[in-house]
Amino acid sequence: MGVKELFSAIFSLLFQYPKFWKDLKEGAAGDEFNVLRDYAVPVIALVQLAKFPLIGLPRQAMIFAIANFLIDIAALYLMMGGSAYLLARERSEHIKDGILTVFCYSMTPVWLFELLYFTGSWSWLFAFFALVYALVIGKTGLAVMLDFASGVTDNALRNTAFFVVTVNTSVFLLIRAVMRLFNF
Repeated sequence: MGVKELFSAIFSLLFQYPKFWKDLKEGAAGDEFNVLRDYAVPVIALVQLAKFPLIGLPRQAMIFAIANFLIDIAALYLMMGGSAYLLARERSEHIKDGILTVFCYSMTPVWLFELLYFTGSWSWLFAFFALVYALVIGKTGLAVMLDFASGVTDNALRNTAFFVVTVNTSVFLLIRAVMRLFNF
């Protein structure tokens, strides 16, 4: 995925997410497209690089960016695994690939709003807004990509949302702890 396509996907996902999910389902990418490698990792890396001017100290910014990158990737894998366990009644590869796709795209607001975690006490508000928006995008994505409108109980979706909120809250607190460690 090129830079133009990456930014186009980000803007389409943030501002026209129902259309984005429908277009993604209809025009299923070939086997060569890996959503984790071609979308999630570049978005997380771009956000980490954008933090360098905010921090101002190159060595500390680099260490912080690497730690934050690893935290975000670990959280993404944790959310995908936990959600696959909570949502999948059948252990099919289609469900696992769909959950990977939904989480890699729906976590975009959370990753982008990490740039605003440097705002002190306002960071809680930004994190809350990003998480709620990610849940809305993710619910729409699950409904469209995995046809979860029928067949999945509300309990499974509620438990998955609670799990995602718990993981993202832990990530937020962990990132704030690392920020405090580096005295940002």
